Amino acid sequence: MSNNHRDKTLALAAVFQAAAVADALAWKGQADFESRKTMLQSLFVFESDDPAVIYTNPARLQTGLKALEECLVDTGSGTGDNRQADRLRYALGLIQAERKLASNQELLTVLRRRLEQAQSQLPHFEEGITGSGMTRNLAAIYVDTVGTLPRRIQIRGNEQRLKTDGIPEQIRAVLLSGVRASWLWHRLGGRRWHIMFGRGQILGEIRQIIRENRA
Repeated sequence: MSNNHRDKTLALAAVFQAAAVADALAWKGQADFESRKTMLQSLFVFESDDPAVIYTNPARLQTGLKALEECLVDTGSGTGDNRQADRLRYALGLIQAERKLASNQELLTVLRRRLEQAQSQLPHFEEGITGSGMTRNLAAIYVDTVGTLPRRIQIRGNEQRLKTDGIPEQIRAVLLSGVRASWLWHRLGGRRWHIMFGRGQILGEIRQIIRENRA
């Protein structure tokens, strides 16, 4: 039987995983490979709103679970550093972008068509979904859809890293996956106010998920 609160927590963790991966790329020029791969793969799961199908295993969302936990703890304590503040800002920006996208049927149609095209092209890319070719493809989809919305997400980072060939494309591709996760979260009943006023319940669920995956 599906646990709706757990499913919502996993979907929100996926939003924060996209934010954390984008943040790591912006500052370090690299991010955990499996975390990035998990997010990109979710873009090609079209017919499910089940996190177990989309992300396959909570262990694949460990980066997001940790980032979400840290942001929720810092939101309550007021002691967070700039990294957590930025990751929270990116996550909230992704949630906001998804809501704007959801109200634009024309853009939604374009997004779905472009993602289906990208999926059909995937077998032709030797490096797979994390390779530079597919990353550029997904980044272009982001620019042409989410990137046309007002109040675009502004990523802070190391200027040299942000100008390194391939890094902006990796960031845009993973942000696209964060919008997909935001759609899932909203579809499951998630709302922005839950992040603040449901903090204790979300933290309890995160810690239970982490304990179970350590067993």
